[in-house]
Amino acid sequence: MSIAFEKIKDRTRLKNPFKDFAMDEVPFEIRCDPLTGQTSRVFDLPYRPIARPDFEELVQKSRETDCPFCPEHLEQMTPLYPEEIVPEGRVHVGDACIFPNFLPLDRYAGVCIFGKDHFIPPGGFTPEVMRDGFTAARTFIRTIARKDPDVHFFSINWNYMPPAGSSIIHPHLQVNCGEIPTHQPQVQMAVSQAYFLKTGRTFWEDYRVAEQGAGERVLKDTDSLFWAMSFAPQGAFPDMWCIFRQCSSLLEWGDGEQEAFLQGLSAALTYYDQVGLFSFNVSIFSSRQQDHYRVNARITPRLLLREIGNSDRTYSQVLHREPCCLMPPEKVRKAASQVFEKAGYPP
Repeated sequence: MSIAFEKIKDRTRLKNPFKDFAMDEVPFEIRCDPLTGQTSRVFDLPYRPIARPDFEELVQKSRETDCPFCPEHLEQMTPLYPEEIVPEGRVHVGDACIFPNFLPLDRYAGVCIFGKDHFIPPGGFTPEVMRDGFTAARTFIRTIARKDPDVHFFSINWNYMPPAGSSIIHPHLQVNCGEIPTHQPQVQMAVSQAYFLKTGRTFWEDYRVAEQGAGERVLKDTDSLFWAMSFAPQGAFPDMWCIFRQCSSLLEWGDGEQEAFLQGLSAALTYYDQVGLFSFNVSIFSSRQQDHYRVNARITPRLLLREIGNSDRTYSQVLHREPCCLMPPEKVRKAASQVFEKAGYPP
């Protein structure tokens, strides 16, 4: 069994009205995710992000709704955990705070607010700004794991700005702990285990070696983390995949690994900000310790396709479960890797 970067090249033919109806071709690729096998359609289109919204107007409107995450409303407008779960009711780390999620994806679901400001621009998420939030998330996960041995799956998630599904501007994470994983990590773990049983090796290290050999998508490779553009993108703009090389569970996520991840995440968000993308989703997937599995994260920018504000999710993504990406990841890798270097990412 070997890692395959499988792509099928295809095209459609048409008479192009912008070329005097001359016969023309539109090429595209069908790519298969090396781990899950999920297919993704990849184009190479001349997309340019639309103009950013007026952040000042958007932020002002959000303030007028009495943001429950701002300090003056937090104590009165957010719920508390039962004492047997979190004795203090909420988890506090520095300027971060975790409280129960009114829309729980799992038995133990938390909202983690972080940062001192109601609004932080997309290029403003330095490791220092994010550190307390992710530390609080890690603390919450460890607390739940100790109290409930039936909980085996954990995730840290982030929707930033309305195009990514966020209903509140104030920066916040969602932390989930439960017995049954969501679909993506469920498939990851099943395939990862099958690969390990068949080869005696981890998919994750073999994938790193294969990507290094391909030389087309690697962003940064360190002793603890491997960053690459996703071969089969999950969004309309190429996304990034981070693999924790030695960490099989968030329960063993150390300060050094967290700091290295936050430096890389900050670089990723800086890159997307520089190319005009102001919204994103982040998910970190984990279980309890399994030899065959590694903690991994996806960073996917979200975008509005035109000035009318249409979403980047259509029937293809919602009903067919088929991602469609407007350009190849290899096309953006060089510029993205330069941002990682300028950020002083650890060697």
